[in-house]
This record gives sequence, structure tokens and C-alpha cells, in this order.
Amino acid sequence: MKKTITLLSLLALAVPALAQSPITLTQATFPASASTVERYQNASLPAGLGAPAMGSNQSWDYRALMPSGSAYNQLNLSVPPSPSFAGAQWTRANTSTIGNMAYVFTTYFTLAPTGRMALGRGIIRQPYSIATRTGGANDSIVINRQTVPYGGAGGIADFPLPLTAGSRSLQTYRFGVTGTITVAAAGLNRAPFRIVQRYIYVDSVAGWGTLRIPFAGRAAGSDPLPVLMVRSRTIRQDSLYLNGSPAPASLLAALNLTQGSFTSFYLDHFWRTGSAQPLLELYYPNRQYASPFSAAYSTENDLLLATQATSALAAGWKAWPNPLGQGEDLQLALPRAADQPAQLTLRDALGRTILSQALQLQNGSGTLPAAATQALRPGLYTLTVQQGSHQATFKLLRP
Repeated sequence: MKKTITLLSLLALAVPALAQSPITLTQATFPASASTVERYQNASLPAGLGAPAMGSNQSWDYRALMPSGSAYNQLNLSVPPSPSFAGAQWTRANTSTIGNMAYVFTTYFTLAPTGRMALGRGIIRQPYSIATRTGGANDSIVINRQTVPYGGAGGIADFPLPLTAGSRSLQTYRFGVTGTITVAAAGLNRAPFRIVQRYIYVDSVAGWGTLRIPFAGRAAGSDPLPVLMVRSRTIRQDSLYLNGSPAPASLLAALNLTQGSFTSFYLDHFWRTGSAQPLLELYYPNRQYASPFSAAYSTENDLLLATQATSALAAGWKAWPNPLGQGEDLQLALPRAADQPAQLTLRDALGRTILSQALQLQNGSGTLPAAATQALRPGLYTLTVQQGSHQATFKLLRP
């Protein structure tokens, strides 16, 4: 018995260190699928807002952000019956703008151990007039119907995994989109052209700690949520080729293009386990990352609060590992709780009680054996731990 008490005491002592350790994002804790809906709110920035501090064990607080405009959703869509890319699990509708040209396309995605993979884009035939820019009544551009892969067969990691402190990802790829152009003044009649774009993606974990953001209807905002801060930059180079050669300057000017021009994007984004969208995104005008010019934060309701507690005592209670894998014991640390049974209640996403069990505590700690949760299906659960008038509620993910 003495050995058991000593082990449980060590587990209890280890909880604060565990809570301050960086999280690790993996395929199992990144629930992206065809049914995923990302929920965001654009925000106004307080005057003088600078970049977040980098490094370990940070406490970032962005509750001063003010909502700007209406909240919005980004939807994942089902894959069509005859997909353009084998293995695709969901799609998204997008628009590409290059100079004065724009076309719509569908991006195909899949989730793999290496990340959220963008496989490529499917494009339908799209004709449109450019008469107002070139002067010819019948002048036009036609984007061909085509399938455009990204990188190799596995695509490009749109969001790389696994991700934890010290992670860094560098990716480069290029692709081309074809079409025809008619400009009477230039003697072009359905001349073939090709838009070539080269991309460089750099994603680095620049810090870790906890983050607080606004939460509608709760003046205190969100609880401090464990996150990774990812600093990213994207560099895009655009080129246009006509009849297999670089397009002439006169055509580039008419389309508001510069051959080989670069466009760069800079942002910081914060991620937590159990969600396929960032908690917060900060956008910067240049590579100095000095002051953001734009921000958006998550408006997810089901995962936003880390722990809900009925007392200051219960606010310090912990349950881990989370996500809880099959075959793993659930460890509980209830500092200052009495050495008497705590009531555990586990409910599924529909509120149905899956498990109700009393658990004896020793020195404020206890272990729920893996056998008790062996039959749980993958999904999100709510765990309530109660002892007397003290109660804490956790969101528990089964990958």
C-alpha cells in the first residue's frame, strides 16, 4: 500500500509540470473531415497591439479584440462521386485572382499522418470577356477544364503534422493552369496561355503556452487554453506564358500582371488539440511581424472552454491524457479534494450518459482503468467530476 500511495503522490506532483508542457498535434487530435465547419469572427485591433511574445510557457491574452462585422463559417464539402483525386476526403470551393484574371476552382483534401494534405484543384471551363481592358469587342479569356495536382501523389501539407515545440516545415511546389486568349489588336485568336505559380510554405512553432480570446456572452472571455503558436509565411510567384514563351509586356500590362512578380503573406496562428481550426489568426503586412493589421478568432462553442468549475477548488482539477486513446488509463488529480469517492459521469455529444461511476481517491488522485472506457467510439465526450459541492467539467476527446 505504501508503494501505491507514493506513486499516486508522484502523479499528483507531476500534474503542474504536465499542464505547462507543450501540446502535440497529431492526425488523431486534428478532426478534419467532410463534416467540419470552421467558425470565425473578424476582429478590430486595439491601438498599439504588437506581435505576441515567442518562446515557451507563454500566457497570451487577446480578450480585448472586438468583433468586426458578422461571424462567418467555412464549410468542408463532400467529395463528388467521381473525384478528380483518388483518396480525397473533402473539398472546398475557392477563387484565384491573378492580376485582372480570376477563376473559381475546387480544392481536394485528405487527412494523413503528415498533415492536412491539399491534393490539387479541379477547374471547370470558364470564359469571360476582357473587352473593357483590351478594346476588342470579342476579346476574351477562357480557362480550360482541367485537373491540377499539387506536388506529388500525396499532395502538399496545407497544415503539417505532427506539430509540437521545435517543429518546422518548409515546402515548395509549382503548378500551371492553362487556357486560351483572344485579343484582336495583338493578333491573338484563341492563343494558348499558361499561368505558372510557384509557392514556398514555411511553418514554424514559435512558442507555446495558453491563450485567451473573446467568447460571446461571457464577459471573462475564454479560459486559458493550451496552444501552439505557429508563425507562417507564404511566398507566391506568378508568371504568364503565351504560345510557350513569356508573355509580352503589352499583354501583361493589359492584365495588370508583372512577369515573375512575388506576393507574400505573413501570419501567426494558434492551435489546440481537438479542433481543426485555429483559435486565433494574426496577419502582418511584412516579414518583420511587428504589428498585425488584421485578426480573426474562433467562435466554436462546444470546445471553447477548457474547464468549467463550480468552485475555486475544482478549478484546479485535472484529467489526462486528453485525447484519451484506447487502452489508456484516465488519470485524475483533484488537489485539496477529500480522500473519499468522487462521482464520474461521462456523456456523449448528444448528452446521453455513457458511464457513471464512483472513484475512490487517495491523496487527491485516482485512476479510471482503461477497461471502463474501452467501448467508447471516437468522438467528443463531456466528463463531469463531482465531490460534494465541488464539480469540474471537461471536454474529453476519443480519437
